[in-house]
Amino acid sequence: MMAKKLISEVLTQNVVSVSPETPAMVVVSIMREKKISCVLVVEDKKPVGIFTERNLVQLLHQGEEIGDKKIEEVMSKPVLTAERSTNIYQAHDLLEKNGMRHLVIVNSDGNVAGVVTQTDIIDNLEAEYFLERKDISRIMTKNVVTLKRGQLVQDAIDVMAKILVSCVLVEDNNVPVGILTERDITRLFHENKSIGNLKIEEVMSQPVQTISQGTNLYEITMLMTQKKIRRLVVVDNDGCIVGIITQYDIIKELEWNYIQSLHEIIQEKEEELIKAEKLATTLQITREVAHEIRNPLQVLSAGLYYLRKISAEDDVNSHKAIERMNNAVSRINGFVDNLVHEAHNQG
Repeated sequence: MMAKKLISEVLTQNVVSVSPETPAMVVVSIMREKKISCVLVVEDKKPVGIFTERNLVQLLHQGEEIGDKKIEEVMSKPVLTAERSTNIYQAHDLLEKNGMRHLVIVNSDGNVAGVVTQTDIIDNLEAEYFLERKDISRIMTKNVVTLKRGQLVQDAIDVMAKILVSCVLVEDNNVPVGILTERDITRLFHENKSIGNLKIEEVMSQPVQTISQGTNLYEITMLMTQKKIRRLVVVDNDGCIVGIITQYDIIKELEWNYIQSLHEIIQEKEEELIKAEKLATTLQITREVAHEIRNPLQVLSAGLYYLRKISAEDDVNSHKAIERMNNAVSRINGFVDNLVHEAHNQG
């Protein structure tokens, strides 16, 4: 099973952050210029909000004017956080349960330590994770959201906002001819504030990066890293769309690894408990047996003492026999003491 790598080993430490009073348009410009998916809003070294590409798409879908707004008015809050001791499974589980793609990592004092994204998680997966998942048809998203060339950018924004997808494919007879992503929306908004009425074919990214159904998962992740992209379109032998595979698709099965990890921990603890219960039972039985042995020994010792008292002083043979029996009783008592002591130490 994949090692439980800690988030402190994979996080991005050089986090781009701004104060709550920063103009929202400045934040959009920062995201565009640095080609980053989020900006953290920090106050007194504490994370108070986050602004992502998805936040911008949602605002444009709602028709919000952000030109004169501060980032604190449009940021997402509270921030999803985790401590540095969180492992890669737990980080993915937090992102999955909260529907997030960015996890802010904090130190024990609550100060920002870094950010973890889906890209960070993928970059730190062990080779065995990819080798176990050779069939990408089981992992990819088959219900691909598509639009036509002549549709408007606003149509793409609305679809992306409503069903929470990071991109839409532009197709012509089911052949991918372009793609429009959240990052494209950020770029377009930075360049031209009125983007809704633009035609998709005028601004879409092309050509589309495609792969065949036979491509293995390791090759896919290497291609994503090389091209610095977060998704690839899967096509058949005729070049027609059969699916799309995103970073989320690649890591979504981490949840099963996490569950497996928890099951192994539970099983390990159950085995330890059973062992402890067995040892406790053994100790109890040993003590009961010791008690049952010591009782007659005490009676025997008392009887031997009485015999010694009533025997004649010159009866040497009787005295020797009594002494031998006393020594035997002492040895048995010593054996019982050692047995109880050993059972106690093992428990």
